[in-house]
Amino acid sequence: MISIKEVAKAAGVSTSTVSRVINNSPSISQSTKDKVWAVIKKLNYSPNNIAKALITNKSYTIALLIDVDDDKSFQNPFFYEVIHGIEKSCQEKEFSLMVANVNTKMKKQDIISWLVKSKRAEGIVLPVSILTRELVKELKDMGIPFVAVGEVDSIQDNVSWVDIDNKKGTEKAVYYLYEQGLKDIAFIGYDSTKDFSKRRVEGFKSAIEKIGISNNDSWIISCNNSKEQGYKEMMKLIDSGKMPQAVICGNDSLSVGVIKAIQDKDLKIPEDISVISFDSRQIASLMYPEVTTVDVDVFEMGYQSAKMLFDLIENNNLTDQGLLISTKIIKRNTTK
Repeated sequence: MISIKEVAKAAGVSTSTVSRVINNSPSISQSTKDKVWAVIKKLNYSPNNIAKALITNKSYTIALLIDVDDDKSFQNPFFYEVIHGIEKSCQEKEFSLMVANVNTKMKKQDIISWLVKSKRAEGIVLPVSILTRELVKELKDMGIPFVAVGEVDSIQDNVSWVDIDNKKGTEKAVYYLYEQGLKDIAFIGYDSTKDFSKRRVEGFKSAIEKIGISNNDSWIISCNNSKEQGYKEMMKLIDSGKMPQAVICGNDSLSVGVIKAIQDKDLKIPEDISVISFDSRQIASLMYPEVTTVDVDVFEMGYQSAKMLFDLIENNNLTDQGLLISTKIIKRNTTK
């Protein structure tokens, strides 16, 4: 195995210069960096992360904080897509990703104190669901960079975050249906306890208002995000005698129930009722008919969360910011 001393000798520089080049130090000229990297490539040298950590006093690790008692998160396939995106960003930065339970105690310390004081992580990514005012204060007081996955409300000042643009996603869905001549549109799956659901309904109301559709609030339906609820609420809509021309579903499970209800009533999709669903990338093409979706790129949300964290790690003078990931309509067979 090639050592850093052999690289330094071949490049005609000191080992400390090689180390600074590897860590992209601004004190090294670009010409020296180019020369050293050429030798590294020629000799096929692979820096030892443990050695790098000892030299630079860095862990080359970021932590993802989770709550292991939150069963719903682990049952959600999008949770793992977020982790995939974070891991991809770590790979590009040659960092490792540590997953830690926010409720764990390490040597009588809470996990955050342990991560910071023992220099186990350079920064933290965490879901907004576990972010509290007290936790924000603790992280700020310790001076560790962190980024929330999910939009942070106005109560949490000075926090960097990344989320899907849920409001714009529903607006796009309404405009798309309206362009097909559909005006009677329902939204199934409103959950007032979830910020992302609130944003989607805000987008629904905003688009309805902007294009001047007369739509009553009874077509914004609150329910659990399950197949059974989708079926039940769609049946009620059809039986009400005021059936919508189109339905926007809050998630993929709801859309399964909604489509089954329409089919059980011997109605045709999309001829009688069009259907668009959020969050259906995983199963949309496996259903019959294949579901038109508001594509939610949670991989990109994870990737951008980690990227934002690395920016904060590399420049602690950056101001906190929020980033919304755009959505797009993927047209399939449940719309005309």
